[in-house]
Amino acid sequence: VRMGVLKIIFGIILGLAIGVGVVFLGEMLNHQLWPPPEELNVTNPEAVRAYLETAPLPALVGLPLVWTVAAGLGAFAAAKVAGHVWAGWLVGALLFAATALNLAFIPHPLWMLVASVTCVPLAGFFGAQFGRPATA
Repeated sequence: VRMGVLKIIFGIILGLAIGVGVVFLGEMLNHQLWPPPEELNVTNPEAVRAYLETAPLPALVGLPLVWTVAAGLGAFAAAKVAGHVWAGWLVGALLFAATALNLAFIPHPLWMLVASVTCVPLAGFFGAQFGRPATA
C-alpha cells in the first residue's frame, strides 16, 4: 500500500472523527446550557418532537449551527490531510447523511430542517474547498 493511499484514508478518518467530535461536544454544551427536562424519553420521537416545540430558541439554533461547523471542520481537515479536495467532500457528505438521518428519525421544526439541509452540505463543500491543496 502506497503512503499516498494511507494519507487519504487517515485524512478521511480524521475528518470524520473531528466532525463527530464537534457534534458530540457541541450538543453536550448545548444540553448543559439549556438542559432538556429530566423526564424526557429520548427514545420516543413524539416526546422529543413535543419538547422541540417548547425548547428555548437558543437551544434549537445551536443544533444546526453545531452540525454545520462539524461538517465544515471535518471536510477541511480531511481535504488538508488527504491532499485531495474529494476526501473533504466525502467527509462532508457522510456528515450530511448522519444529519439527514437525525432529521428523518427525530421530528424537528421545519426551519431547523431547512437550515440544516441547506447549511450542512454547503459547509462540507466549502470546508473541503478551503482545505484543498494549493496549486502550483
